[in-house]
Amino acid sequence: METENLILIDKICSHHNIEVSFVYALQEFGLIEVVELADQRFLSNEQLKDFEKIVRLHYELNINLEGIDAIAHLLQR
Repeated sequence: METENLILIDKICSHHNIEVSFVYALQEFGLIEVVELADQRFLSNEQLKDFEKIVRLHYELNINLEGIDAIAHLLQR
C-alpha cells in the first residue's frame, strides 16, 4: 500500500485534538483499520470520512464506543 493514500494517526489526532488511544480503541472494536508501515501507524484516506463521523458521535454527542459500534452495524444493514 502506498503511503500517499495514508494519513499518519498522530497528524489526524493532532488535527482533531483527540488522544491516540481513542484511535486504538476504535481499532479494537473493529470500527477502523489501522495500517502499520515502518513503525508508523496510518489511517487510509477511504476511512477518513467514517473516522470523522465516529469522532463527532463520540465527542459531540457523548456516545460511547459500544453505542457507536451498534450504530455502525445498524447503518451497514
